[in-house]
Amino acid sequence: MTDGAPRQLTRTATGPQRADLLELFFDLAFIASLTLTSQAMAAEQTWTGIAQALLALSTLWAVWVTTTLITDTYSPRKRPIPQLILGIMFGIMLMSAALPTAFHEHGLIFGGTWAAINLGRGLVLIRSLRGREGQERSLRALVWNLGSGTLWVVGGLVADPEWRLAVWLVALGVDYVAFGFRFPIPGRAPLPQYRVAPEHLAERYQQIYILTLGELVLVSVLSLSHQPFTPDRIAAFATAFLTAAVLWWSYAQGAGATLRAAIEASPHRTRLVQTNPYAHWLMVAAVVGTAAGVERIIAQPWERPTAPMAALVLGGAGLFLIGRAVLEHEVYGRVPLSHVVGVVATIALAPLSVHLPGLALGLAAALVLLGVAAVEFLRARHRRAPSPATL
Repeated sequence: MTDGAPRQLTRTATGPQRADLLELFFDLAFIASLTLTSQAMAAEQTWTGIAQALLALSTLWAVWVTTTLITDTYSPRKRPIPQLILGIMFGIMLMSAALPTAFHEHGLIFGGTWAAINLGRGLVLIRSLRGREGQERSLRALVWNLGSGTLWVVGGLVADPEWRLAVWLVALGVDYVAFGFRFPIPGRAPLPQYRVAPEHLAERYQQIYILTLGELVLVSVLSLSHQPFTPDRIAAFATAFLTAAVLWWSYAQGAGATLRAAIEASPHRTRLVQTNPYAHWLMVAAVVGTAAGVERIIAQPWERPTAPMAALVLGGAGLFLIGRAVLEHEVYGRVPLSHVVGVVATIALAPLSVHLPGLALGLAAALVLLGVAAVEFLRARHRRAPSPATL
């Protein structure tokens, strides 16, 4: 590599800003992990099982976010970025395959692969960016990743599932803190803010959210296809479709649709870059939890839900509304009252959930989401309506 090659690695303002096909190819590996996560939640509906699945989901989400930041900073068409993305894709596929037994015999595969992804990514970027500004960030990230990677490997070697969960929670916390504070090193000046391509970054988050909804659609179709077609199961399937449609509409007609313009216009662009992953994580986790609940409801529409299952169904709706409220606040500087009321409604339904069949609980959660969406629609329509003075 010549001395000028690292300069060519960085995206330019005049170059293509749209998502590359390689990035969409990479997304397929992440969507596979979402399906396995929702299946794990549906199969083992205990509080510990849900916590384990959420940790796995949060880890895989960290893989996606850090990879997206790489392709937002560096061109995915310039070596060695395509090779790096494909390597990370193989790693996330390996982690996904180990996910169902990550807290049993394949813990070292799951944790060790995440550590290898972090370390390998850092070494590749350090070598490719030698002598350039971006190398400092990669060096600091490598220091933090050595610490968290050790915890991931140690956690994979711990035999007890609960202790493994505890160690991995600490490791994941280290990863999230390091990213959120831009890899601080005592005695060294803070790193400069992340430089982003607004069009590309907004498009990537929009794409991954819509693809996540595809996972909910897939789970609904597969769940019904494996069962006899009875009126109650078709009703549960229709409820799942209604939920997916509302989750799409609420995002597409709200802050998600104007994400690019918000990033471009915001005086706090860096804050949006750093809060976007957390807001979208809430919504992605909500969809995955909803998919797990949908799978059980379609299979047994009249089964009374356990507390963990009720948490998946109602918590999925509430978590989505919280994520949407966070995104709305970051984009528009406000928190819609309708979202707050919706979250309160999901909490209020929790005591009643043990007395309702799964079908009724799923319908109640869908109606809460639909009610919030209807209020938002009327509010948006009122904003667009001309005042009497202009008629």
